[in-house]
Amino acid sequence: MDIEPRILIVDDEENLLRSMEKTLFRKGFDVDTAGGNIEGLNTFKEAAEDEEPFNLVIVDLNMPDFDGNEQKYAGLDLLAAIKKEKGDDVPVIVNSAWDEVEIAKKCIDAGASDYFVKGRNEEMIRKIRAVLEGDE
Repeated sequence: MDIEPRILIVDDEENLLRSMEKTLFRKGFDVDTAGGNIEGLNTFKEAAEDEEPFNLVIVDLNMPDFDGNEQKYAGLDLLAAIKKEKGDDVPVIVNSAWDEVEIAKKCIDAGASDYFVKGRNEEMIRKIRAVLEGDE
């Protein structure tokens, strides 16, 4: 890509959110963050309305849902809301602390472009680049 890709990271863990933001910023990405489903969807919609849409969204799997209740797969609700807004125009990668094939498959089946385990920064960067370049 010739332009700096815009990425939205949605995660309720503040320290992890800041760490991912710094890592991606250092790799040349334009990064915004949101602390949960409601803030994430609002940020996503506002960027589109301002004609500065995101090229990619990274969503935490386990965080509070749209009602503020902790939910095991709340990130999939946000994934569905983003897909409802923009279809497949904006890829979404789900991340989680769980390193389980069944969970990764559940995310892909729900429409995620990819899945990675939190804390594996090199894997995260590799998957982001692959999705943005269309090498899924």
